Amino acid sequence: MKHPHTNEAQYKLAVRVKASDRDAFNSLFSMLWEPMYVYAASLVMNDSLAKDLVQEIWIDYWQRRESIEVDNIKSYLFKAICYKCYNALRDAKFNKTQIEAANSVYVASETELEEDVLELSKRIDVSVSTLPQRCQEVFRLSRIHNISNKEIAQQLNISHRSVENQISFALRRLRKDLSIVKSMFL
Repeated sequence: MKHPHTNEAQYKLAVRVKASDRDAFNSLFSMLWEPMYVYAASLVMNDSLAKDLVQEIWIDYWQRRESIEVDNIKSYLFKAICYKCYNALRDAKFNKTQIEAANSVYVASETELEEDVLELSKRIDVSVSTLPQRCQEVFRLSRIHNISNKEIAQQLNISHRSVENQISFALRRLRKDLSIVKSMFL
């Protein structure tokens, strides 16, 4: 199977992860954490739940790395987060619309999901890149590098409140942009 160029890099990393290479795991994590997180947040509409679910997927991936098929690791991880979100919504007795939305995403065929995931990643990148510069910076530090709001405030020499405002602005914008994407997919 031919891998598109970006998947080639992910494929190589996934092969190394299978052999317990922690550096490869960290590289893959920094590549895919943000799109997975934004995807989860757009499904469960809850920032900290989305973070927890994505975290669980990565822990599970590392624990089961030797038995996981690495052919398309991005697709595997997105299917996993999709499934996790669906279960979380179901277990939390969320409203019917949210469950239906999660359900219809989950039952999408492999190929559709594959295309949706690539499209979604692109849309997330585009959406983040349209944020004001400072907002982008804060969002990436928080969401990709997992730096605390307090540390970001110190690093960028801005107030803690300002950091929180920038993050919630970014999330609102992403949700708005992604709700359009989701309505295209569903």
